[in-house]
Amino acid sequence: MIQPLVSVIVPIYNVADLLGGCLDSILNQTYQNFEIICVDDGATDDSGQIADSYAQKDNRITVIHQQNKGLSGARNSGLVVAKGEYVTFCDSDDYYHPLFLEKMVSLIQQEKADVVTCSLVHTKEKNTGKYDDLSAFVPTVRICDNPIMDFLNTSCIPTGVHIKLYRREALGDLQFVEGIYFEDIPFTTLLMMQVKKVISTNYPLYYYYTNPNSIMRTSFNVKKVMSYITLIRHISEKTAQIRPELSELVRKKVLNRRFKMMVNQAIRKQKNKTERITLFNEIQKQVKPLFEKGIISYDGLKPHHRLTLFLLLKCKTSHPARWVMTLI
Repeated sequence: MIQPLVSVIVPIYNVADLLGGCLDSILNQTYQNFEIICVDDGATDDSGQIADSYAQKDNRITVIHQQNKGLSGARNSGLVVAKGEYVTFCDSDDYYHPLFLEKMVSLIQQEKADVVTCSLVHTKEKNTGKYDDLSAFVPTVRICDNPIMDFLNTSCIPTGVHIKLYRREALGDLQFVEGIYFEDIPFTTLLMMQVKKVISTNYPLYYYYTNPNSIMRTSFNVKKVMSYITLIRHISEKTAQIRPELSELVRKKVLNRRFKMMVNQAIRKQKNKTERITLFNEIQKQVKPLFEKGIISYDGLKPHHRLTLFLLLKCKTSHPARWVMTLI
């Protein structure tokens, strides 16, 4: 039986000390019919040269060098040139279990699914070539025949794109929103609206390197506030276009939750009190038009978040921050 080609897209930015471990884990897969698309997103260290050296040794590796566009831009560039029947994304500081592609391809073909998602292993260690022994592992497999409802109402379909394998055709013309953090949220939310079948398994096949200096672990700032605002607007607009009957449910289950997360992170990840006040002044300015247009609402919010939203809507600038910080 001919193995279908899998495109593994690896965005690269200043990961010279980790990139080799990532690429080695892909090259050492038990499933060997793949292409690796390395997207050097304007790295200022030796990452681009390391990717080039791997490409010289293995013709399955393609390297794209581009000016910095961010993670979304790098992934989008990879999608443009991907030739595989299936596509997956591997962050360049993470790595795969040797069985990742074999198990994921087997499941997506066996169930004739559009997407398959697995579990991840959090690790603080670089890839040393040692992996969990899965020979006695008994996986659970869940079939999601109504992906958008499963995504909105259960936890069986996680948001992260790095633990998924996609049927390329199922992605259509969907792209990552560029210029924001949290880009997986709109991508996965909108994709679930257009696919018909998703497989979820607890196979621990993806090793997620916990980097204390990663984007997601740095303090919360205005750019991250604007990222939440942008993705909330984007999801709302796209939902109205492609699945308008879901607009109310998406507002409750996705958009209002992202408002809540934005508020929580502004409190917990920004330790400087003055900066927190600045953040909440910006949140207040951005949230009012969202509420007025019906993009976010009180629906589904817990009492303290309902009160937070009320204060942001009703209080004068600079006042709500001091009240909000006593609530969360």
